[in-house]
Amino acid sequence: MNTETLKTLREICKLKKLTNCSKLNKNELIVKLKKYFASIVIQKYYRMHFYKNATDHITLEVVNYPCFIFRTKLGKLYFYNYESIIKYIMKTGNTKDPMTRIQYSDEDLIRLDSEAKKHFPNNTFKSCYKIKKNINYSRRIRNRENEILSYQMRLDEIKTNILIAIESDIFSWDYQEPILLDNIEYPSINSYINSILHEFKLIINNLRSYDRSSAEFYKISFIESINNLEGNNNSIVQKIQNI
Repeated sequence: MNTETLKTLREICKLKKLTNCSKLNKNELIVKLKKYFASIVIQKYYRMHFYKNATDHITLEVVNYPCFIFRTKLGKLYFYNYESIIKYIMKTGNTKDPMTRIQYSDEDLIRLDSEAKKHFPNNTFKSCYKIKKNINYSRRIRNRENEILSYQMRLDEIKTNILIAIESDIFSWDYQEPILLDNIEYPSINSYINSILHEFKLIINNLRSYDRSSAEFYKISFIESINNLEGNNNSIVQKIQNI
């Protein structure tokens, strides 16, 4: 009985990754395990107090252990869920703290990478330390953001032009002569609408390659804006829906 008990205690110590247990007797093993479980309880209540009312400064959601904590030189703490801070760095290429704008040190980012891998081994997080060291990464992100911004600005112009055309009932003019719009001459009003919708399609497709959800949201909001106007605009709505 004692032999089996001793064997069981050693297996528990091994399972809990406690070291220097092979030469301990039964009573010594029990003391060691009691200290281990006591420390677990202490850590639990410490974390409950330490993380009380802690909020992720990116998502504004409640933060619990485990999470990434950034401590400034003045001792102020900023809490982030691993997923939110890593996705922020991946998306922006910016390795400065989102709240303080203080540059994370190499040690901070190495700690972030190692703890994220430790607590979430099944997640394929990118290395934030490598992102910091890869100067081309942030440059590509900036170029991407500039392209997206230019697409959005042009989409806004197209949306405004089409809404003005609908509100002014331009389709009822039955104007068959060439017409100058946006400093470009078009053979007819229908030609202008078809041309501008073709451009809209090209830009939406380019935006989809960067951010599909944003492109679809923009298209839906555009259709809603048209539907809010008076008149029968089903033909234009149908064309936009098919894009």
